Amino acid sequence: MHRQSPSVRAPARARLVLALLLALPWIAAGAAPPAASAPDHALIQIDAAQRTALGVRVAEVRPAANASLELPARVVVPAQAQALVAAPAPGVLTRVDAAAGDAVRRGQLLGEMQSAEVAQLQRDADDARIQFDLAREQSRRDATLLAEGIIPASRAQAAAARERQAGALLRERRLALRLRGAGTALDGQVRLRSPIDGVVAQAQALPGQRVEAGAPLFHVVAGDRLALEMDAGAEQAAALRAGATVDVVGSVAHGVLLAVPPALAAGQHVVLRASLSDSAGLRAGALVRARVHLPARAGLFAVPPAALTSLEQRESVLVEEARGFRVVPVRVVARLPEAVIVDGPLRAGEQVAISGVVALKSNAGGKP
Repeated sequence: MHRQSPSVRAPARARLVLALLLALPWIAAGAAPPAASAPDHALIQIDAAQRTALGVRVAEVRPAANASLELPARVVVPAQAQALVAAPAPGVLTRVDAAAGDAVRRGQLLGEMQSAEVAQLQRDADDARIQFDLAREQSRRDATLLAEGIIPASRAQAAAARERQAGALLRERRLALRLRGAGTALDGQVRLRSPIDGVVAQAQALPGQRVEAGAPLFHVVAGDRLALEMDAGAEQAAALRAGATVDVVGSVAHGVLLAVPPALAAGQHVVLRASLSDSAGLRAGALVRARVHLPARAGLFAVPPAALTSLEQRESVLVEEARGFRVVPVRVVARLPEAVIVDGPLRAGEQVAISGVVALKSNAGGKP
């Protein structure tokens, strides 16, 4: 067997060693732990003298119990407590029996009008009734003749089918009249009635006025049922849940938050709705301030707004320790006028920096 001499093997070993030496920095870089990135709970070391010189002050972390949001709100009548009475057909108003501010009962007459279109429907309904009577009589005669064996069964079945068709047409024509508030008499008269108990908020009808189909005539609202519409930011809305208690500032009126819509309104805010169980003399259209109570939840804390800062593009607070301040990232749940509600690894009673924060951030390498 042919064997390589030592003089041949030596250069090969030298090249292998050189390659390993060149690769060591890359191997070391790949195996190095991610110590270059700052840990979430980095410690900013500072002694008492530095703290005094920087003017650092602290405040206590409190549990977010009984926290609330104060929002601008409007007193409105919910859609379920409103009704619009419109002209069911083109015609002329002949009488008006209700004015704005009148209390009305369900089914109470608000006004009357005459309509040629309704008269045509009444005539069609009368024709349908005549055709149904004829079809019914024919069906009965054919049923008798079939029982006597005079006519085949197919003829009696055809007569019964015509009776059913005539009956369906008659019901359709009468329904069209009922939807327009008209009777079956050939008079072209339409009676406008209130569909709910309430108060006439608007009356846009005058005797002798000609109106088109769909023209609004009476707006009736149930005045004892009021609601609130509140404008909240997306961040504020995210902290709320349906069922939260709602109070009206400066009033004993209170209610419950109905829903938190998932979409933003045109003004890039969320419109929250709350029903009022006790309106306490509020009137629709009033502008008020509403206080929405945040749901009690473990892990939520209240800190002063000045305690919140940004490090490495993350919202954080600086928690006091024996050797300095610990950087603790938090998630903002809600911003209140007097506090910020946050979620994070905090404990009630801890102290957080509320002044000199910019100087502390500089020591931590953060941007002021």
